This record gives sequence, C-alpha cells and structure tokens, in this order.
Amino acid sequence: MIYLVNRMHLAPRARRDLKSFWAWLEERERWFYRDLPMVRGVRWFMTSVGDLYTLEVWAGFDDMAGFAAYRAAVDTQKTDARWESERVTQDDWWEFLDSRLMSDIPCRVGFGQIGETSSSHSPAAPTTRPGAPE
Repeated sequence: MIYLVNRMHLAPRARRDLKSFWAWLEERERWFYRDLPMVRGVRWFMTSVGDLYTLEVWAGFDDMAGFAAYRAAVDTQKTDARWESERVTQDDWWEFLDSRLMSDIPCRVGFGQIGETSSSHSPAAPTTRPGAPE
C-alpha cells in the first residue's frame, strides 16, 4: 500500500467553532472522495500533545498507479468550477503544513487494530498480539 499523508493546522475559524468544523469535515470527506474509487481508505488523526490543532490524514492506495490515478482525477475535478469552489473552502478551515508519501514495509510486524478501522495499519501485519491466543 501507498499512503498520501497530509498535515494541516486548524485555522482560527476552526479553533473558535470546532462543532462547525467537524460538521464541515464530515461533509467534505463525503463529497471529496465520492468520485475517487482508487482511494482504498482514509484515516484522520489529531495531535493531542505537541503542535495542538494539527490534523493528519492518511489516504491509502493499492500502489503508485493508484496514487497517479488519484492525482489525475483531482486535477480533472479542479477544472469543474463548482467542485473547485467547494474545494477551496478548506482554506477557511485549515492551512496545509506538508505532505509525504509512505508505504508499508515488506515484513510482518505490528499488531492489533488501531482505531475503528485498520486503513492506516499495514495489511501485512497480524491483527493479534504476537503470542496471544487467537
């Protein structure tokens, strides 16, 4: 798996009205990923200690071809004025800090399900603690 990881810092508007921000984020995820079937899963994390009000989102792809298809699809969607006007509302809610690509490692390490789903957990890793009864 390949993961696109973006980090964003919440804008003052989001920090002042977290309830509205979370509602906006839920709606944004629905429309943003609706026509992007190459995205296999998305996980969101929020900093609890350290740089507060920072989000990290991991979007998973089967391989680099899936990521390339995602980039091409987003570039195409940006040419749709209605879609693009909705996308840029994110600038009211956060500031992008950085992006990176990550991949799973080629061995079976790690265990357990992290969070409600395992989209940010390596599919090669066992889901039970080593040595624990199954």
